[in-house]
Amino acid sequence: MNLDKIYWIGGSPCCGKSSITEKLIKEYGFKYYKCDDFLERYIAMGAKRGNKLMKKINKRTKDETWMRDVAEQVEEEFEFYRYALTIIMKDLNKYKNQNVIVEGAALIPEFAEKMKLAKNRYICMTPSREFQMDKYRERKWVKYYLSECSDWEQAFDNWMARDVEFAKQVRNEATDLEYTALTIDGQKTIDEVYEQVKSIFELE
Repeated sequence: MNLDKIYWIGGSPCCGKSSITEKLIKEYGFKYYKCDDFLERYIAMGAKRGNKLMKKINKRTKDETWMRDVAEQVEEEFEFYRYALTIIMKDLNKYKNQNVIVEGAALIPEFAEKMKLAKNRYICMTPSREFQMDKYRERKWVKYYLSECSDWEQAFDNWMARDVEFAKQVRNEATDLEYTALTIDGQKTIDEVYEQVKSIFELE
């Protein structure tokens, strides 16, 4: 695998990572590996291989997922992504020497450091709390997704609190490791953020 041909956009949900990636693909013709498209597959593969966390996740109800302590959820999210990354890296072998952009919250900063990714190949994008809340409230599917919960409003609050804390931790970690950390708060247009990403990736 040629890491010089791979661009990585990590961070946390609901900040425009996918929109930016799609614009890069349209302009530069990158192959696209979208981690979020394979989350259920990572869980199923891990459970089949006997991974304790993946087996646990695979059997949970919505209440068991979202009505837990938020700190526990955040800790587990990092653990989940660490395991998912072992599958992601194997998946990427199929691209050989093609130019690829990999996008998803699974790409935590500690991974970038471990793989010694170049500073112009990895970006951590996270939303501000306000931006995240506004965008999630616009998503009509959220209430339906949480409809099995005994208290969907509390479940939603826990979900948002988890993502806010996760965003904070990955943003701080990226900064500490001297990788670019972009906070999306709605002050810039998607096109302005896109130009910023292109500049960081040295694609101009």
